[in-house]
Amino acid sequence: MALTKPQGDMVMKLGTEQASTSGTAIDFTGIPAGTTQIVLMLEAVSTNGVSNLLFQLGDAGGIENTGYISSCSTLVPTVTTATSTVGFIMPFAAATWNVHGPYIFILKDSTNFTWVGKGNFCEDGSADGMVSAGSKSLSAVLTQLRITSVSADTFDAGSINITYF
Repeated sequence: MALTKPQGDMVMKLGTEQASTSGTAIDFTGIPAGTTQIVLMLEAVSTNGVSNLLFQLGDAGGIENTGYISSCSTLVPTVTTATSTVGFIMPFAAATWNVHGPYIFILKDSTNFTWVGKGNFCEDGSADGMVSAGSKSLSAVLTQLRITSVSADTFDAGSINITYF
């Protein structure tokens, strides 16, 4: 089967990759109006702490940190779970972890600016797997995305990028 390039507005656009080697938050801004899907991609992302990662959405008024419905689980070696109302939550259990994987955000309702999301991740060199899902209604059109952690741990390895259409 041949792959075809989508036509018109359905062309996936690649953001500018950002190193996740410092700071407590990484922002992607300038996401254009009309975006209906965003894929957040983590490659070997690590922090100096053990608090779960958070993916937060924002509009022209800023990043929103309330009203999320999100849960996550670490699948092996021991099942652990967490929930969050302050962001889409992703399990992160050790400062030595280097996490890889995508988180997909899809616009579900353009009238209420409701986004749903899900992600699957793995940890470098181990059998650890993580899953996460959730939803969030914004107050306006999405224009930005933030990656941070529950306890504002400092990023110390890896890189992050987005694609969107």
